[in-house]
Amino acid sequence: PHNWVLIQPGQLQTIGDIANKQIADPESASRQYIPVSDDVLAATDIVMPNQEFPIYFRAPETPGRYPYLCTFPGHWMVMNGELIVE
Repeated sequence: PHNWVLIQPGQLQTIGDIANKQIADPESASRQYIPVSDDVLAATDIVMPNQEFPIYFRAPETPGRYPYLCTFPGHWMVMNGELIVE
């Protein structure tokens, strides 16, 4: 299972740490493993293997490098990238 979460610049480690700790929170599954944080800008639900989940969002207006990651516990360290806004 995976999701996709777009976050504020410079917050990858912080949100990744929160994501890993969600495994101990019984409510996190009902939140689709999306961390409760003002740094989360957009996100998808959990998507199971061989499934798709479209997402539509307005790109941030401020130029920068916006990290995205999978916040299912343990995934973010290898499942992340950047949305570059120019």
